[in-house]
Amino acid sequence: MKTLVKATVAVLISASILTGQAQNIAVVKSKARTAAAGVSVSTTNGKTTLVYKGKEVWSGKTTGKVSAKSKTVGNTEYVAAFDGDKVIWENVKGAGAKVK
Repeated sequence: MKTLVKATVAVLISASILTGQAQNIAVVKSKARTAAAGVSVSTTNGKTTLVYKGKEVWSGKTTGKVSAKSKTVGNTEYVAAFDGDKVIWENVKGAGAKVK
């Protein structure tokens, strides 16, 4: 039982050290993809790039959590990207409200 406790503590300490190291990396990159809509969101050091159906459609500084959402209604596809709650790009006017 003591061996199991020691092993568990060792694993937890290792995990916390690795997590701390990952948070200290100077260049922070994140990527998200909404596969059905073909939209990709990539952020590096606060600059976000949006790619929709293989074409770069928006690029700029962001401050919040960047996400992309899509929804199909009938034959119309609505896609929007958000910086926090703020719409930063939409494929058609009003798409942000449709997918929220």
